[in-house]
Amino acid sequence: MKFDFGALVRFLYKSFFKSKGKHYHLTPKRLGVLLLSLGIYLPVQLLIWSGLFLDEVFFRGYQDVQIQSPVFIIGNPRSGTTFLHRLLAKDRENFLSMKTWEIFIAPSIFMRKVLMALARAGRAVGAPIQRRLMRLEREWQRENVIHKLAINAPEEDEYLLIHIFSTLKIWSFAAMLDEAHPYVYFDSLMESQQKERILDFYARCLQRHLFMHEEEGRYYLAKNPNFSPMVDSLLARFPDAKFIYLVRNPLDAVPSHLSLKEAEWQMLGDPLEDYASRDFILESSLHWYTYPLERLAEEDQSRYIVVNFDQMVADPRKAVGEIYRRLGYEITPEYEKVLRRATERSRNHESDHTYSLQEMGLDREQMVRMYQSVFDRFQFAAREPGGREKKGGL
Repeated sequence: MKFDFGALVRFLYKSFFKSKGKHYHLTPKRLGVLLLSLGIYLPVQLLIWSGLFLDEVFFRGYQDVQIQSPVFIIGNPRSGTTFLHRLLAKDRENFLSMKTWEIFIAPSIFMRKVLMALARAGRAVGAPIQRRLMRLEREWQRENVIHKLAINAPEEDEYLLIHIFSTLKIWSFAAMLDEAHPYVYFDSLMESQQKERILDFYARCLQRHLFMHEEEGRYYLAKNPNFSPMVDSLLARFPDAKFIYLVRNPLDAVPSHLSLKEAEWQMLGDPLEDYASRDFILESSLHWYTYPLERLAEEDQSRYIVVNFDQMVADPRKAVGEIYRRLGYEITPEYEKVLRRATERSRNHESDHTYSLQEMGLDREQMVRMYQSVFDRFQFAAREPGGREKKGGL
């Protein structure tokens, strides 16, 4: 069984009996959120695992699907990974990604076929449910200027791992940093048996997805900042994988990540202090700035590329061209038009998301010293952070 019941039990035990004096202490607000989340999570998991089981009965052929040369977009959070992922995913000649609804609701082939049949039936009567979902999605996006989820947009497929309760997203979101620690240093600290269990489930989900699109012959494209400490494990599971590592000035990426984490922790409960995840973000970011690049440097240069955030948002067309030349893809005339439009929009767009180092308890000089090797390697300016970034997720 791939589901980590032990982790779920630890989560519940810590949440309800060991939270005193912790940033996840059990306030009435947090209790309400937890009960609501469990009331949704457990029934949904029952449906999802029923679908996964039925795949083994009706669609066993998915196990024979080969995952050839998948592409992983990695880097620190808030470094442009979402922007690049959604831009590359528009190249439907080369790439295939997983959409939000497929990740959260239908990782199984069986469930996808059921939902697609229901969608066809809904369209026949005017698609009232689909229209309502689109309205809810627009309302959600107006409230969330940091990362805009969309049901039919490509999304981080690390969320697949919530179905086995084995992802950094659960533990960092819940402020249980001791449990999050092995995921931050996945390759070096995660037990071998756990690595195998997690990556086997992940690969099975990718096989199912490719099975649904097998006739299209495209490369699977994923973006997961939290996969940055997993390069060695990913290469062990997918020996022909390719990587795109995005790098952004720490004075911009780190406070933006901290701002996002603060919003999560405040939404879930009442941490003991504001920006309580500060040290966790600083430490994990440093590892993710250094380890992936050290590991990738051991591979042939045709297997990976490092992309500068500022250069990418200034000229997405040029950045994608360099990615394609390095990794061996061709830009079709249709995708060339997509890139030209993206470049025009990128040059004329600003974000509503702002942040202040002082408010977060960060010191610019200390950060420059902490990330000195990053500043030296990429010649980043040691100035005050810009504080404004692209809407739609980074």
